[in-house]
Amino acid sequence: MNRPRIVRAANDLLFAADGQRYIDLFSAHGATWLGHCHPGIVAEVAAQLDRVWLTGGLGSEVLEQARAQVESFFPASHGVAAFYSTGMEAAEFALRLARVTTGRTAAVGFENSMHGKSLATAYLGWNNRDGVRLPDFHRLPFVHRASEDDILSELGETLRQQPVGAVFVEPLQGSAGGRMASDRFYREVARLSREAHALLVFDEILTGFYRTGAAFRFLELGIAPDVVLIGKALGNGFPVSAVVADRRYALRPEMLPGSTFAGNPLAGAAVSATLKHLRALDVTGRVAAIAQTVMRRLGWLGDTELALRGKGALWVIELSEAIDVAAVVVAIYGAGVCVGIAGRQIRIMPAATIEPANLEHACTVVAEELSAALARVGAHG
Repeated sequence: MNRPRIVRAANDLLFAADGQRYIDLFSAHGATWLGHCHPGIVAEVAAQLDRVWLTGGLGSEVLEQARAQVESFFPASHGVAAFYSTGMEAAEFALRLARVTTGRTAAVGFENSMHGKSLATAYLGWNNRDGVRLPDFHRLPFVHRASEDDILSELGETLRQQPVGAVFVEPLQGSAGGRMASDRFYREVARLSREAHALLVFDEILTGFYRTGAAFRFLELGIAPDVVLIGKALGNGFPVSAVVADRRYALRPEMLPGSTFAGNPLAGAAVSATLKHLRALDVTGRVAAIAQTVMRRLGWLGDTELALRGKGALWVIELSEAIDVAAVVVAIYGAGVCVGIAGRQIRIMPAATIEPANLEHACTVVAEELSAALARVGAHG
């Protein structure tokens, strides 16, 4: 597929150079949570452009405002340890924070979780077939190929046998078929980590700020992670992430906090504006309405050879081997709808501000193209 060249965007719409208009069901990997070019956020970032962009690590009022806004979403026990530019940076810092705090070098992740694409963060989640071997990193199976009890048993054994400083959890695998375990599973992971004195790192970069319904999955689960990673929606598409940690863990120089662009005032303005406007919305109601529309238009996929998984405003359709994924995606884009693509998966992560009529139409397009694809497979036996 020739990817369209986008020249303009507004809320839930993308406009291409060839004049085509797309309803955006992907919102830039889930980042533009309040829609593209939100006027209020644009105004505050633009105003910051005339003040200061980078301070070289020195403080700024706007960053302090951003910090306060972020912390208002968390229990008083947790505070912003550091701002960064990407989720990968946040995950890398969390690794260093855990190693320095616990004095332990090992880390545990679950298969197919997405924590970033550096050597370390990628290795936590999948085998990239690049020859990299990190002996202190332990990647355990996830629910697509093992029972929850077997996974928990393997986690317990790893925690007993290895010097584990951090256990990384992505509470809904946004890049791996929308898979998630039961609430009990995550609570048991938290219990086992706590008993082993390993830090529990909850990666809510994609699920955070109401994307799956609750403000954060860890709050919905009743878990108190030692570290929470946030990003994407945090700046409504502006490159910014953060590590929120239990205040018991003091920052130390060996953790290598900060970088050239970490905590820059422009990002601070984007965060402060985004979270202020997020507070003004009935986000919970909007997410519930999005979920209802997705299920009404696409819920029938559960009775086919395809799979629909997800929660709130984060959904993944996994296509069978018999389906020509490229043909389906080309048809969907040809009908003026933008979706995410990851292997044999179609990802649907609309903005909270998507117009209900646009969401209805876009989901209908996806449903019709998938129905046609299934019919073609059936016709050819």
